[in-house]
Amino acid sequence: MKRLLRRKRLLIVLAAVFAVSGTSAVSAGQATLEAVAAKFQITSGGKTVTLDKDPVVIDGSTYVPLRTISEALGKQVEWNEWNQTISLKDAPKVTGKFEWKNAPDLGKGIQEGGFSGLIHLPKDGADTFYALADRGPNGEVGKDKLRTFPIDSYNPRIYKFKISNGSIEILETIKLQLPDGKVDKVSQTKYITGLPNLVGSDEIPYDEKGVTKLSYDPDGLDLEGIAYSPSDDTFWLSEEYRPSVLQVKRDGTILGRYVPKGMKDKLVEAGAQTPIFDTLPELYNTRISNRGFEGVTISPDGKFLYTSIQSPMANPDKKTGETSRNLRILKMDLATKQVVGEYVYVAEQAGFFTNVKQKDIVISDLSALSGNELLVDERDKNAGADAQLKRIYKTDFSKATNLLGTDASNNLESLTVQQLKDKGIQPASKELIVDIAKLGYPYEKIEGLTVVDKNTIAIVNDNDFGISYDEKGNLTLTGVPTQLQLIQVSDDLSAK
Repeated sequence: MKRLLRRKRLLIVLAAVFAVSGTSAVSAGQATLEAVAAKFQITSGGKTVTLDKDPVVIDGSTYVPLRTISEALGKQVEWNEWNQTISLKDAPKVTGKFEWKNAPDLGKGIQEGGFSGLIHLPKDGADTFYALADRGPNGEVGKDKLRTFPIDSYNPRIYKFKISNGSIEILETIKLQLPDGKVDKVSQTKYITGLPNLVGSDEIPYDEKGVTKLSYDPDGLDLEGIAYSPSDDTFWLSEEYRPSVLQVKRDGTILGRYVPKGMKDKLVEAGAQTPIFDTLPELYNTRISNRGFEGVTISPDGKFLYTSIQSPMANPDKKTGETSRNLRILKMDLATKQVVGEYVYVAEQAGFFTNVKQKDIVISDLSALSGNELLVDERDKNAGADAQLKRIYKTDFSKATNLLGTDASNNLESLTVQQLKDKGIQPASKELIVDIAKLGYPYEKIEGLTVVDKNTIAIVNDNDFGISYDEKGNLTLTGVPTQLQLIQVSDDLSAK
C-alpha cells in the first residue's frame, strides 16, 4: 500500500507540468481538449496543501501546480530559464543559528557588526570562521540621501570567531593597516578608515546629521568579501569604492591594492599610501557608485581568484546598468596577479517576482568549490515575508565564454538573454543549491557565504551595524543582530 501511495505521489509530480485557472482550450494533436478547474482537496502528511492555483482536469487527467505539490512533498524546485528545464531535489534545512550577542560599543550606542564576507579555512575546526566588516556605520539621511558616517574614525577590520551554543565568540580582531612607515591621510596612523577615496567619483561623506562634509581617504576601503590563499597564507579582500581587490597579510597589513587601469595615478595624486597596481580592466571604472566588487573567492588549489561585481555597470550609462541582468565575474591568475578571464553571470529576471526591481537583484558573495565551480549568493533587497530571491547557486565556468578583451565585453550590459544566445555567448551555468527565502530567512542582506563541509554551508547577514534613520533624520537603532546560519544541503560540495 505504501509503495502504491509513493507511486501515486510521483505520478502527480511528473504530470504537473503546468497549471491554469478557469476553463481554456488545449490543443493535443488534432483534438481540442478542455481544461476544467477542479476544487480537489490535496493532503500531504495529514495536512492540507494550499495551492496557488486550482487543479485542472484535462481529458480525465488531473494536473496540479508543480512547485506547490513538490514543496509539500519536501522537494526544492528550480526552473532554469537558460536551458528551459525543471529540476527537483531534497529540500535543504537550517541546522544552527548563532548571534553576536553583546557586541562591543563603537560610540553613540552603536555596536560592532556589519559582517560583509565570510570564509571557513579547511584546516580550522568546523566551528571557526573569518569575517570582515565593511566601511563602518553609515547611512542615508534626508531627501537627498546624503551618505553619513556617524563613527568616521572607524577602522575596517577582519574578525576571527567561533560559534557555539547559539552565540558568536570573537577570537581575534585584525584592523587593516598600511605597510611599515606609511601614515593614513585621515587617521594620521597606520590604520586606514572606511571613508570614500576620491572627489567626484565617490559619494560625498557627511557627519551623522548630514551637515558637515568629512575628508576623503584615498586609502579608505568599503570591504565586502574575503578569501584565503593557501599558497602564501594571505587573505584577499574585495571592496566597492574603486572597485578593487587587495592582498593582505594575516596581521592586516595591506600588501597590494589592484584597481582598474587609469585609477592608480588618481589615487597616488590624492595621497594614497597603499601599494597600488592598475591591472584590472579599465571598463570597471564605470561601476555604479556603491555597487563595486562584492564577492571574492580563491580556488582550493590556490591558483585562481574570482571576484564579482555587485550589479551591472553604468555601461554605457546608469539607466542601462540598472535594467541589465548581466553581471561580470573576473578571474585572476594568482601566480602572475593578472586577469585571465571575464565571464557573464545572468541574474534572475525581476519580472518573475513581485515588487522587485532589476537593479536590486545583486551578487553578494562567492565561494569556490574548484577551479571552475563556485557558489554564488544572489539576492533581492527585500526582507522577511517580502523576500523572494535569496538563493545560492552552483555555477560552472568550464564552458562559459571568456569575454576578456572582446567586443562583446564592451557592451555586455546592453545585451538581452536572447542576444547572448544569438552571439554564441555562454554564461556561467546556474544550478540551485538552496532557496533561502523558502527557509524563512528574516534579513535583507545575506552578505557572507562559505562551505563548511561537503553538505553544509554557512551564511551571515550584514546588519548595517544595527542603525538606520527615521523620517526626521534622527539616527535610530534597529536591533537587527549579526547572525550566522548553518544550512544542510543535499548536494555534494566537496572540493574537486
